[in-house]
Amino acid sequence: MSLSIKPWIRGIATIVIFFTLGISVQAQANNTLYFMKGVPQANRVNPAYQPQCKFYIGIPMLAPAISNVSSNSLAWNDLVYHNPVRPDSLITFLHPEGSKEAFLNNLKPVNLVISDIGSSLISFGFRTEVGFFTMDITSRWDGNVYIPSDLPRMLIKGAGDGEKYDLNGIGADLMAFDEISVGWSGQILDNLTIGARAKLLFGIGNITTKSSNLSLTTSTENWHLVSDMQFNASLPFAEVTYDEDGMIEDIEIDEELKTPNFSTISQYMFNGKNLGFGLDLGVNYRPLQELQLSLSVVDLGFIQWKDEVHQLDYTTEYDFTGFELNPFELSDDYSFGDFIDSSVSMLSDSLASFAEFTPGTAYSKRLNTKLYIGISYDVTPSINFGLLSRTDFLNGSVTEQVTASANFRTSRVLNFSLSYSYMSNYFRNIGAGISLNAGPVNLYLVSDNALNVLFWPDDARAANIWFGFNLLFGYKDKPDLPLVH
Repeated sequence: MSLSIKPWIRGIATIVIFFTLGISVQAQANNTLYFMKGVPQANRVNPAYQPQCKFYIGIPMLAPAISNVSSNSLAWNDLVYHNPVRPDSLITFLHPEGSKEAFLNNLKPVNLVISDIGSSLISFGFRTEVGFFTMDITSRWDGNVYIPSDLPRMLIKGAGDGEKYDLNGIGADLMAFDEISVGWSGQILDNLTIGARAKLLFGIGNITTKSSNLSLTTSTENWHLVSDMQFNASLPFAEVTYDEDGMIEDIEIDEELKTPNFSTISQYMFNGKNLGFGLDLGVNYRPLQELQLSLSVVDLGFIQWKDEVHQLDYTTEYDFTGFELNPFELSDDYSFGDFIDSSVSMLSDSLASFAEFTPGTAYSKRLNTKLYIGISYDVTPSINFGLLSRTDFLNGSVTEQVTASANFRTSRVLNFSLSYSYMSNYFRNIGAGISLNAGPVNLYLVSDNALNVLFWPDDARAANIWFGFNLLFGYKDKPDLPLVH
């Protein structure tokens, strides 16, 4: 038996998978990095930071190579854990001996999966008499997925009689883009350093939820669906075909992307039809020689999506009364499997008939802005303690993270940090960072929760890691250069 699914539904699923696979690869934000000395790319989280060298250049794709994913509600052991009956085996919460109730009790009203991802193609910076200048070209993926708790509750427990399921907020904001950025940092007073980075953005693709109001009331007689939803998408990499009624007939990924070459990749990476602008700002202030206060705002900006733009409106109030099966109608030519196939197809057609597609409507989408507020204290020239607050402004929601770190420096060769963070509604995140300099070679590895693997491998709700490879020239380990962020 094979279910009959409309081609455009398969196309949308393919595109969502395309974005989701990108989201699981790399990430852009790391809190432990904020107070680390000796890492040039720390200016990504605070543009006021100046590296301790005259010139640096990052190795393409390794300056940095990054990975991150986080959830505001679920940890690994909420999904997979040891069988309480046979502890030597692993089971999921869906196993007959697993706990579905424990899984459902851990859910938030709206559950977030967040990622902010990127990989640098070019990264370099140099010092002049008027300040430190940087230039970066970065490919990025920003992704947020929103899942109301009533959705898994309905799927796991089944639709009960007289139950109402609140599915408001369901949706996703998935965005792939490239940025070309130019930054500057300068010391304008003996105790005050400021920095800024301007960004030119090129949109690769976007799926965004503009509004999401959805509820479902179930009973033995019918299911009552009420929806008022709107989605926007820019799909330059896909061919969308409309039928005579204006409905999407099919979605196919462009043929040239199936066997890409350098020219094709460049065309999609730097798409001038989807232009945007961004700005990062930072300031470091020392009221005392040992004490530094800092503030930075990252990703103030937006992208105007104009290329291959499509809009989906799904507004309906619909009663689904089910299907009647006459067992005498079943035969060798029309089996029970054929009945299920035709029923699913009929339900899909009924629900899809309320979807209204509109091509060609441009729209604007802002970046996921982040606010950092930090305070650090130099106990000795080699030991520093820092406290950082980070706030992420997502589409319709705000998340908060707090990180405390201890930072150690042994001349120019070794910089080491330990951190403890509250993030993703989870208190136990132990991170570490190390930066090594051997001649002109600079290697660093930073994570906000790497040590969770040793202490609480099953409890973590977030995982991130930065690996970087730079060449540094004109390194100075003197107090006249900024040593902390």
